[in-house]
Amino acid sequence: MPTTPAVSAQPAPQSSSAPQPTSQTPPEKLRVAGEKAAVDGKPAPESLPEAEPRIIRGSGQVIAAPKAVSAVSGAPVSFRFEEAPVAEVIRTVLGDILGVDYVMHPPLQGTVTLATRNPIAPDQAVFLLESALQANGLALVRDARGTFHAGRADALKGISGSVRQMGGSSPVIAPGYGAVIIPLQYIGAGEMASILRPMVSAEALVRVDTVRNLLVMMGTRTQAEGWMELVNTFDVDLLKGMSVGVFPLKYASTKEVEAALRLVSGGGGAGDAASQQSSTLAARAPGAAQSAAPTSLGEGNPFFGALRIMPIDRINSILVVTPKASYLEEARRWIERLDKPSDSGSEPQLFVYPVQNGNARHLAGVLGGLFGSGPATGSTANSGVAPGLGTSTGNSLGQSGASSGISGGALSANNNASPFGSGSSLNSRSSSTTTRTTGQQSGQGAVAANLGSIRVIADELNNSVLVWSTKSEFSKIEATLKRLDLPLTQVLIDASIIEVTLTDDLQYGLKWAFSGDARAGYSGIGNVGGLDTTATAALTNGFSYALRNGAGALKATISALAGKSLLKMLSNPSLMVLDNHTATITVGDQVPVQTATTNVITGVATNTNTYQYKDTGVNLSVTPSVNAGNIVSMQIDQTVTDVVTGSSATQPTFLQRQIGSKVAVRSGESIVLGGLIKNNETKIKNGVPLLQELPLVGNLFAQNTTKGTRTELLVIITPRVVRSDVDIREVSEDLRERLRGLKDISSNKEANRPQAAEPFVPATAN
Repeated sequence: MPTTPAVSAQPAPQSSSAPQPTSQTPPEKLRVAGEKAAVDGKPAPESLPEAEPRIIRGSGQVIAAPKAVSAVSGAPVSFRFEEAPVAEVIRTVLGDILGVDYVMHPPLQGTVTLATRNPIAPDQAVFLLESALQANGLALVRDARGTFHAGRADALKGISGSVRQMGGSSPVIAPGYGAVIIPLQYIGAGEMASILRPMVSAEALVRVDTVRNLLVMMGTRTQAEGWMELVNTFDVDLLKGMSVGVFPLKYASTKEVEAALRLVSGGGGAGDAASQQSSTLAARAPGAAQSAAPTSLGEGNPFFGALRIMPIDRINSILVVTPKASYLEEARRWIERLDKPSDSGSEPQLFVYPVQNGNARHLAGVLGGLFGSGPATGSTANSGVAPGLGTSTGNSLGQSGASSGISGGALSANNNASPFGSGSSLNSRSSSTTTRTTGQQSGQGAVAANLGSIRVIADELNNSVLVWSTKSEFSKIEATLKRLDLPLTQVLIDASIIEVTLTDDLQYGLKWAFSGDARAGYSGIGNVGGLDTTATAALTNGFSYALRNGAGALKATISALAGKSLLKMLSNPSLMVLDNHTATITVGDQVPVQTATTNVITGVATNTNTYQYKDTGVNLSVTPSVNAGNIVSMQIDQTVTDVVTGSSATQPTFLQRQIGSKVAVRSGESIVLGGLIKNNETKIKNGVPLLQELPLVGNLFAQNTTKGTRTELLVIITPRVVRSDVDIREVSEDLRERLRGLKDISSNKEANRPQAAEPFVPATAN
């Protein structure tokens, strides 16, 4: 059998086996030789053995051992002090008894009571002295030369104390104030520092070294020993206590199962679910996507930190890490429920529909009323919503036993408590009420609906609708959701509240100006003769008329009246409001009205007045409702309240004019409500005092004048339907044009203002 030539300095010996690598033959050249043999039609050599992992172990020493400080040696000593001055105690113990070098840094104030029953070692004597000084706010520091320094902490800042390392072969700490190095074995330095911070002073924790995984602290021997007790409690091998489970998937993809597990355990939806129109637990080829980062539940979840879920896309498996082994068995059961084949239309599975425009709670309630036996929305009305629509609210009413969460029908949860919830909805943060097909309802609304084998739940946190159903059932539900999930319609309302002074030309009111001469382009309703009464909804009793016309012609007529000083604009608001919601604007003052007077006599008379405040000015409330043909139905409530001139300051009289009606008009057209005419009559009498009061002849010495004015109140409403982003940009541009127009008018007035003449300065002769 011919052999494959090896790439080396000499030809390979004839052999029936593939050439073996030698010290002179690099592996790269052997691979090239094998590939060439295969191209020539010769049998390729056996594949090279897989590379084994290489581990290079370090020494584990990340810092140099601090220089050892020799202990104070000598024979055992004993002493006794009763209320002795601090300086005298330091001099006696360190100088006379122990015979060591010391320096005292004044001020040294306080007294010390210190005694030994039996002789103790010199090192223990220094420890007792340090404890006594610490009780007086003093510290004892031993420098690198072995000299002791006693004084207050601020006086010893420039002195470098000895560095002591905890643990290792020297667990005993020398006495004195100084730096303490605490190396950590298993826990991270940052995590250990966060545990120690609430228990130590700010000056004690000097440095958190995350590279070397150690802590540098400053303190006395007693403090260091207390720190080490805490460190030894938390510095344990955490990996040995963790339970790990790897669950291969047969049908579903890792990302979809991970998203479902997060929802079931109350951790919220997956981050990529919102980017899809709808995502299912359909089968996906293993390794189709890259592995994602491990996911832990949020801080608002009761299992925060106790459960970590990581999808491994390369092997199409789910990795679960938890400190409680019982959670792994529960995770396995849920993964088996979710890992179902998607090609079978009879098997229920979990579908996630990310809501694009609407509200998940509202859509879930509509589905509950559509596929259930009754409406899912509640009867509680909201003042900010159109009449008859209401809002749906509900409480989380979990079903007893095993029927809870998404465990409806095929998904039945265990009766025992588990991290995946029992007795709540799929998302524990969603307030839900279950609607059954038997017609019974719980609460005032529906966020979750149990429609036989179909389960619909609103994930309000991620604004998604979760559906547990078969694939064929979800196709119908998804089509319904897409038709309901439309952009929210808004209405821009331009309102003008105008007060018109009626003169001879307008003695019959604005009705004559608009319709008395049969002007073209106006149509009306109400009790105006000859006008069509079917154009809009009928007005309520008490109104003279209502007109509708294109906004341009109407504005021209109003402008003409304003040019004759016959018009007073009370308010001209513009506001945007959602369809079937109420927009309210109030412009005015609050007027105090005296409601009671209390007289208290206790030696000195005291009068107490009680006041209430009444709103005056203009109040407009509009609730629009838009249909498919851009016809806007509006519930209009408008009130104008004024204080009557000349009324009492404490008991004022109010003049109130109110309009309440429901009308309909096409988008972009204006509708006028009017006919509220007010008559004011003023009588003035001037004459000679006393003589004008004489009976019969008094009028000969007086002049009587009677003045009367008549005003009419109009409300002009122009709705404009805004359905898309293009409409919003057009509305914004229109508003900017108005602002630019006001700026131009202001600039023109400033330019036309006469300039002050420059002062005359006579020329001086040279």
